[in-house]
Amino acid sequence: MEASSRTSKQTSNTNSKSASTPTRAAKAKAKPKPALESFNPATGELVGTVETITPAKVQGVVDDVAEVQPFWAQLSLADRARYMRRAADVLLDEIDDLAELLTREQGKPRVESYTMELLPTVDLLHWCADNGPEILADERIPYPQLLLKTKKSLFSYEPIGVVGVIAPWNYPWSIPFGEVAIALMAGNGVVLKPASLTPLLGERIQETFERGGIPEGLVRTVHGGGSVGGALAESSAGKIFFTGSVEVGRRVGEACAKLLKGSVLELGGKDPQIVCADADLANAVSGAVWGGFANAGQTCSGIERTYVVREVADRFIAGVVRETERLTVGDPLDWDTE
Repeated sequence: MEASSRTSKQTSNTNSKSASTPTRAAKAKAKPKPALESFNPATGELVGTVETITPAKVQGVVDDVAEVQPFWAQLSLADRARYMRRAADVLLDEIDDLAELLTREQGKPRVESYTMELLPTVDLLHWCADNGPEILADERIPYPQLLLKTKKSLFSYEPIGVVGVIAPWNYPWSIPFGEVAIALMAGNGVVLKPASLTPLLGERIQETFERGGIPEGLVRTVHGGGSVGGALAESSAGKIFFTGSVEVGRRVGEACAKLLKGSVLELGGKDPQIVCADADLANAVSGAVWGGFANAGQTCSGIERTYVVREVADRFIAGVVRETERLTVGDPLDWDTE
């Protein structure tokens, strides 16, 4: 899901000047860590800051998660499922606060923060908890050969180890949250690289799982530019989930292929709507307006263009114009804003 670009700002914290000349050791100790600032796209206000890391430090974070992951992998599937349900409870307890943060940091209307991001992840956590133990359970493999009838064979799923998740800004909660949840249910640890435009939401994903009781250090969040995401793709993480542009996705896929490890690439597209002569025009109009304007159109499966059979084109276009004029534009925090 690749969206059009917005502007982010990377700065350093500043310290007031001291009257005395600091020593070299004091200078090194006082050296500020780079900070990534997050701004409200509707107002330009500063929402918050997070510390960044350099690409050279990413492998160390992966190594730290790899030390914690074996303890998590030893848990039974039923135990992991319980942690998924606990995370869902935490999410529901904090859902109003999260919805406001989503709207302030990413910009989508408040209603969409609930319906397109938060509530779907509550459902996903319960789906993982309800279905994960059966999906990931050992499968018995029967042998048809007579000489092997006394043998027993099982198909067993084993955790990969550490999984990397490189997230987009247009759906900064639902996409990475789901990938983190599925990786955890399968017994893995996770290193999450949020989009630089929505870093605070990435931090809250980690906090949600930790407040649900998972071991500290099992999920780690790293911040920085594209080079940090590139370092994660080239690290020893056993699998990479990437959502973004085709251009960057191709580089991520190539990096993983060179290391003979898996990658899941959800990339941008240009999605057409086709309206035939016998189409239900009311539904076609409604679909065009929702598909074109939900999340301000910043959706990989959103409608980018429409092909309409000539004999119904005038009525379809008039309907789209009419319904578009009815949309409510305003402060994303207002409940009526669409």
